[in-house]
Amino acid sequence: MNGVVALVGRPNVGKSTLFNRLVGRREAITLREPGITRDRLYGTVHWAGKNFTLIDTGGFIPEPERPLEEQMRHQVKLAIREAELVLLAVDGKEGLHPSDKTLAELMRREGKPFIVLVNKSDVRTAEWESHTFHILGGAELFLVSAEHGVGFGELLDEVCEKLTFDVQNEVKPEIRLLIAGRPNAGKSTLLNALVGEERAVVDEVPGTTRDPVDTYIEVEDRLWRIVDTAGLRRRTKIKEQVEYYASTRLRKAVARADIVLLLIDLTEGITRQDKRLAAEVVERRKGLIFVLNKTDLFDQQAIRGKLEEMAYQFRGLQQFFRVLISGKEKKGLDELVGAVSALIERRSRRISKELLGEFVQQVTMERSPGHRVKIYRLIQKEGAPPLFLVEANKPAELEEHYVRFLTNRLRDSFELEGTNLKLAPTQRPKR
Repeated sequence: MNGVVALVGRPNVGKSTLFNRLVGRREAITLREPGITRDRLYGTVHWAGKNFTLIDTGGFIPEPERPLEEQMRHQVKLAIREAELVLLAVDGKEGLHPSDKTLAELMRREGKPFIVLVNKSDVRTAEWESHTFHILGGAELFLVSAEHGVGFGELLDEVCEKLTFDVQNEVKPEIRLLIAGRPNAGKSTLLNALVGEERAVVDEVPGTTRDPVDTYIEVEDRLWRIVDTAGLRRRTKIKEQVEYYASTRLRKAVARADIVLLLIDLTEGITRQDKRLAAEVVERRKGLIFVLNKTDLFDQQAIRGKLEEMAYQFRGLQQFFRVLISGKEKKGLDELVGAVSALIERRSRRISKELLGEFVQQVTMERSPGHRVKIYRLIQKEGAPPLFLVEANKPAELEEHYVRFLTNRLRDSFELEGTNLKLAPTQRPKR
């Protein structure tokens, strides 16, 4: 990836609003409550024909009093080390704060160049008080207003001047993976295990992750963009405004994803929320892999019982991959990566007209679609995920059970297991 920039600052200086303004869409949750962002949130900034990665971070607390605050502080340090350039956000209305100085000193110790962003500079006092922020010693200082979109052109010009960009700027294929599931099912632990570092904050309190968190890893010359999300709660339990926005953001993340890793906590079993999320993924025709977590807590006989329960609870979804893992022990990760790689290949597979013609002839001879119905051919309309049109003389009379039969035979015949393929009956065009 080209150029990485970290956005840091103490709580409630407007970092998430700055992040949303820079990436050009509402990715981070922005409410007037300190500490909303806890993990590192990744986004891409496009400016003047160049792209760079921007990392949003949680509020930096110099002397944390709780374990979660300590993890947030650790996340800020990791983002600073990863970045080539740091944007230090300060509050132009409140003035210089001791935490601003602590962060500036941290950057100097890490040897990272940084730019000071005096946010909330829509008030006149910021113009003549901004000199007080020069004491922080950044390479540059910019007055901006994230809320009103003021002052970003010159800032982005300066950022691009300071970043290193690859000469070839090769664009690699990208697949968007979404880790989803109920709160505390182990989503952040799985993300960290896949990435190999502490990319997301892990805490025993359910609901630690609020924003979707984007992380990139490279597998077989393909970029996997992995998004960790807040857990999906029942609507009756969404009491905080931030919980509502996190739940809405999850559904939007499903809509943007290519493949969803639905994480099931084996210690708690399958709930209506799991079923509802699986149904939504299938309805949106996304790739789906069931990931059964915390296998380290069960023996083989107990795991077989859990698999039988899952087969019953998710009956009708047997075509999707099931992978057993332990995120904590980092077991089953190779199998999970293999399942994702297989699904990526299968969901984009194209089948020739000749093979589909032979398939139709064979299956209709084996089992008739009905004495008044004739199937002429199958046409692959789309890939990723596969969509096939079933041209027939009376498509409305093709019964649902026969469409299921065709779907299953098509999946078995062309190794499309795990894909969310669809057959759509259609009228043969008049010639």
